[in-house]
Amino acid sequence: MFKTLSKVLVAFVVIVIVSYFLQNRANTPEACANIDGYWNADQNNCEDKTEKMIFQSLSKPHPVSIVYPDNQRLVSLDKAEQVEQEIYLRGYYQDVVSSPELKATEQEATNGQDKAVYERGSVFLNMSKLSLLADNRTGITYFAAPFVINTAGRGIFDYIGLFSYDFASQQATHLSSELLGNRIREQAIVIKEKSVVKDNVFVQEGVIDVHFKSHGPKQAAADYPTQSNKMTLQLVALDPKDDQHAAFRRITINNKITANSTMHKSWDTDSDGINDCEKQNSCDHTVDYSQEKTND
Repeated sequence: MFKTLSKVLVAFVVIVIVSYFLQNRANTPEACANIDGYWNADQNNCEDKTEKMIFQSLSKPHPVSIVYPDNQRLVSLDKAEQVEQEIYLRGYYQDVVSSPELKATEQEATNGQDKAVYERGSVFLNMSKLSLLADNRTGITYFAAPFVINTAGRGIFDYIGLFSYDFASQQATHLSSELLGNRIREQAIVIKEKSVVKDNVFVQEGVIDVHFKSHGPKQAAADYPTQSNKMTLQLVALDPKDDQHAAFRRITINNKITANSTMHKSWDTDSDGINDCEKQNSCDHTVDYSQEKTND
């Protein structure tokens, strides 16, 4: 009996020592940096990084909603899951679609008068690629993150979303979206400039470069995308304390077609090596730009 009690006491002492060590292993700025934390000089302690704090908030107690760009539908992201080494917040939507032929409404479908037609899909927000546009940890901050809308048959559309995060309420708000395209791969966000606020005024607004690959003019949808693209976006935020009018402003978009793709000279009227449609933001992946341009 005494031997058992001794073992329990030893185990308890070990647990206490380990717990004490874990709690105090990052009580200096250097130790905090080693575990990828944030050193709060005012409180003299080590805190989670802002990205981790936002993820922990959105993944459980305060789920964020994505605004579906086509119809402003709100899709709540209430599940967290891992796909190919990346962490996503996922949501699902399902709506009854009305049509003149079927006259499908939810009430009619319930009464069995017509066959219901549903629009279904899933939304995935990539939290592994969350990129902060500011370094503040109070008030409102902004971040960018890619998200995907899988429309269950019509395409898999990739966007870059702009979000605000309120540290007081721990709520995130989806503010605007920029379409990258259908079946995009290798999205990467590079912070060029972070937002800076002084005396409650934005003296510098965040700027990001978004790199991604899309399908070239001659590629089938089933092929892996080979066309490299870069989109530059700037945060436009008028009031540091209010995110109501914050949005992305698209500055540039550059497309580089790989050596396996060709462009007929008729699509490049100024002979600068860039398809005219790229400057006009009118490129269409269904058009074969290797063929001579017609006047149809």
